Amino acid sequence: MLSHVNKAEAIGVASAALGGLVAFLPWYAYASGNSHVTVNAFRASLLGDLFFVAVAAAILLLLIGRGFVDDVVTPYIPESTAHATAAALAMGSVLVQLILARATGRSLSIGIFLALIAAGGLCSAAVLRRLHPDRRRIVRDTLSHEGLITP
Repeated sequence: MLSHVNKAEAIGVASAALGGLVAFLPWYAYASGNSHVTVNAFRASLLGDLFFVAVAAAILLLLIGRGFVDDVVTPYIPESTAHATAAALAMGSVLVQLILARATGRSLSIGIFLALIAAGGLCSAAVLRRLHPDRRRIVRDTLSHEGLITP
């Protein structure tokens, strides 16, 4: 099964794994009175939670694509659109959080930069998925439904 992994899936898996990890790493720090506060994605703001939800959605989409989870997405929206939406949500939340952290004078940590790399990887995987669709997942109707039912 691993021999059939395309480039978009490989980049997506690596980026989603990195994104899941960096949600727990420190994103920025600040001083509050006499204490030094370190903040990860879950304490950053709603944007950190959105980043984690977007990464979880990307992981779910990858599992759906490999057949490990029942497909509940593609009957409603195309798979490439779902990947692009999750990637855009991840990138947007990290960029806005980065801007807000710098605007308020917070000390940035390695976690937010790795989150930016993970979101960039999800975006590049979504672009690769749109440019080079996987031929295994293209569904073709071979029979016409008109001639099957007769009165």
